[in-house]
Amino acid sequence: MRAKFQEMRGKWRYLQGLPGFRRAPATTLFRLLRWRLHCALGIPATVTLSPWGVRFFLPARWRGAGTTMIFAVGAHYERELVYLHRFVAPGMVVVDGGANCGIYTVLAARLVGSSGRVLSFEPGAEAFSVLKKNIKLNHLVNVRAHCAALTDRDGRARLYHHERGPNSFSIAHSENMAIESEHVVTRTLDEVFREENAGRLGLIKLDVEGAEELVLRGAGQVIADSCPTILFEINVPAAKQLGLHPYGAWELLRNWGYRFFSLTGCEDLRELDQPLRSVAIQNVIAVHGKRWKL
Repeated sequence: MRAKFQEMRGKWRYLQGLPGFRRAPATTLFRLLRWRLHCALGIPATVTLSPWGVRFFLPARWRGAGTTMIFAVGAHYERELVYLHRFVAPGMVVVDGGANCGIYTVLAARLVGSSGRVLSFEPGAEAFSVLKKNIKLNHLVNVRAHCAALTDRDGRARLYHHERGPNSFSIAHSENMAIESEHVVTRTLDEVFREENAGRLGLIKLDVEGAEELVLRGAGQVIADSCPTILFEINVPAAKQLGLHPYGAWELLRNWGYRFFSLTGCEDLRELDQPLRSVAIQNVIAVHGKRWKL
């Protein structure tokens, strides 16, 4: 009972921290209940995300926090989405690593315009099919979607499905995983850029369940060439499951000349001297010293 109470309290604190909930708490709660009804009846939904006017398909059986919050508060479910226009400019090349159903992919594609390009990577077969559906739904021709996991080597790996949802995966096995898994292709960003002659990279977004350090090591050349802004997740438990240092991505980028920032509740940038050790999962914005203009 106590564990359940702690879980519910954590979810409530998470909800209170969302900009969209603070703007319209009653509407958000109503939409959360409505999404539960969609899930119970097995009815998928298509939502429109303002201010970009993009449409987004959500499968009813995806009951995880990300899908639920997209339905409830749209693009406001993460501060970084609202701030994305500060990192992305027309004509830019953007990489979305761990795209899932593609909210960052779709919004970035709108922001870079016809002269820009988005390289989107999602290894899970079911999530990749939804990603492609959302790309098609928005008539995007400037997105190249790869059914692959970004890491530090080209090859193959086993992708384990989390018990908490059909669109939640990791290349690390743990006791919190369901039995289900699938074999997936792994790619390095350096090799993909060589193959596609993708041009100068402006932004990398990474949400790869603790494997961020591996992805960065496989992108060393393109990062050195372009010094892109990097939006990445620090996931301490997931990194440890992979046998990686929990702050390995941070340390690697710091050695490469990056500075680190987080978004405050007022959507302002705050520089970080070190990771927030009291937080197990956090989003960090890394900007190279040569490109500091934000």
